[in-house]
Amino acid sequence: MDQSDFPITDIGALANVVRAARIAQGLTRDDLVNVTGLSPKFITHVESGKPTAQIGKVLVLLSELGIMLRAQTSVAISPKVAERARRTRRSPHAK
Repeated sequence: MDQSDFPITDIGALANVVRAARIAQGLTRDDLVNVTGLSPKFITHVESGKPTAQIGKVLVLLSELGIMLRAQTSVAISPKVAERARRTRRSPHAK
């Protein structure tokens, strides 16, 4: 499997990666609608860089396209601090 690395610095860059991944895999928006359950309008909004797209739904779309987001920080975060942050989160939806 080929892999690519694209820096995501804004919503437009993410939109370009999503659209390119879909096209590279020969998928239509309707194909994504069928496998993700997301609406065609939502997928169009993500691909056009709409800044208010719901992050949970965006992550579903990215997963289906084989796109993984990684965070690169300018601050060193030790595994101990990362674990403490994970344990103390307040949202029941965070994983």
